[in-house]
Amino acid sequence: MKVSQFLAAMAAPMLLSSALSAQTFTRGDPVPVTLPLGNKPGNPILDMPPGQRLISAFGERPVFSPKGDKLAFIGKSYGDAFEYDMATGQIRNLTGHAPSEGFLRVHYIADGSFALLGPRILGKTREETRFSRIELFWMDPSATRAPVPLGVTIFEGIATSPRSNMIAWSEMRPAAAGKPAATTVYTGRIAVRDGAAKMEDKREIVTTTDCFVEAQDFLPGDKGLLMPCYGYGKGPTGVETQVISVDFETKKITRYPTPTTLYGEVEGIFPDGRRALVECAQDRAKGMDLCVLDLDPSKPRYTRMTDIVQYGGWKYGNPVVRPNGRMIAAQVGSADVIDAGVGQGIVLMDLAPGF
Repeated sequence: MKVSQFLAAMAAPMLLSSALSAQTFTRGDPVPVTLPLGNKPGNPILDMPPGQRLISAFGERPVFSPKGDKLAFIGKSYGDAFEYDMATGQIRNLTGHAPSEGFLRVHYIADGSFALLGPRILGKTREETRFSRIELFWMDPSATRAPVPLGVTIFEGIATSPRSNMIAWSEMRPAAAGKPAATTVYTGRIAVRDGAAKMEDKREIVTTTDCFVEAQDFLPGDKGLLMPCYGYGKGPTGVETQVISVDFETKKITRYPTPTTLYGEVEGIFPDGRRALVECAQDRAKGMDLCVLDLDPSKPRYTRMTDIVQYGGWKYGNPVVRPNGRMIAAQVGSADVIDAGVGQGIVLMDLAPGF
């Protein structure tokens, strides 16, 4: 049985319960030097730890709404966006009403409307589409109108402010005319008037050439950004990651060291701004878990949250924190996928008080 078929079979009974287990996740042990794959028999979806449940047998890249009462996600790469109601457990298709080439990401902006990332025109290859054809679209909160292009091409994802309609993104510049390849980070505001939207107040923040940055999360007070920085063609697995932040006022970049043996891609930040979730792995192509990183550049402690790699060939990915800091959503699925970010189901994890 394929992983997707198994997830579909498992989701039906799990969706009958609308309340999470009373048991919760606690912070685990410090991350060792390596995270080797295991060979534990069984299936991690069948053997989910207490405090975790599968809410959808398909999907990837979940995001919480500003109030935390909804959860949006992409059904599959270059597919439709969906929304899960936390109170009722109902799922609705957000984008099936409008023709498109599909989407890779969906986000809520502060006013409750949606930001979507996808291509207007597909490239000749996956790489061309992913790195040079992904545009930003706006869609109304009721999800009844066609997505509106905002004239911005995005490298990877965006960060959305919890305080306003400000977003941040990066744009890639390929190497040319003796200049190295680079990414430049921008901020802007999605202005919505009379049912129409456009990008305003675009501002350049910082340019990097040593690695390629992706806007991930705003720091508390919208004073800066937390970001992963990718070094392609580096490291034992071909991709090296750094965790960095940038201060909007000073433009200073802070680096949070990652062990050289660890793939650590920063994802959702906690509301207090002192910790963040990280995708962690020895080899992300073979399996990946979730870790928590203390955002202290002098003592960047990594601790383990999950242990799905004990089964071998499975991974969690793209974790996000609910606005109240008491729950995490992530995708789950096989590690044997073609594109980065692909998931095969959405899980919720309750966090212990004081996590």
